[in-house]
Amino acid sequence: MMSVRKKNEAELVTAFKALLNEQCYGSQGQLADALAEQGFTNMSQAKISRLLSKLGAVKMRNTSSDVVYILPDELAIPRSKQAIESVVMSVKHNNVQIIVKTGIGGAPLISRMLDSLGESVGILGTLAGDDTIFIAPSDVHRIDEITFDIRKKLGLG
Repeated sequence: MMSVRKKNEAELVTAFKALLNEQCYGSQGQLADALAEQGFTNMSQAKISRLLSKLGAVKMRNTSSDVVYILPDELAIPRSKQAIESVVMSVKHNNVQIIVKTGIGGAPLISRMLDSLGESVGILGTLAGDDTIFIAPSDVHRIDEITFDIRKKLGLG
């Protein structure tokens, strides 16, 4: 039988995911207040931060252009050109590596998408920060072509 503590933790995670799916909470304080309204008291900033990290939440712009916490798995990969254009700011290279600049919190999501393309577009691997992605091309002699292919896959021309 599930313990009360485990059950409460499972309920907390379910409630937290539901709040993130609303895509309208831009701060950890707002999330703590919303959880308190649902009966989850004593939600410190540290607890909220751990939950965000555990679930892989990132900050991105929602359809109202507000910067909010979003679950990448729930958001999935943007499916329209307009959605990607709202996240990706630039794709450039320096003859050694390709750099993708995104909006705040957009790099992990776009990096995951680029990693899934992998060597089919000449990507050995990616490393994402909050708003910057470093891409190791499979062949630096083909970096212009690889950069063009990445831009094309992202719908950026």
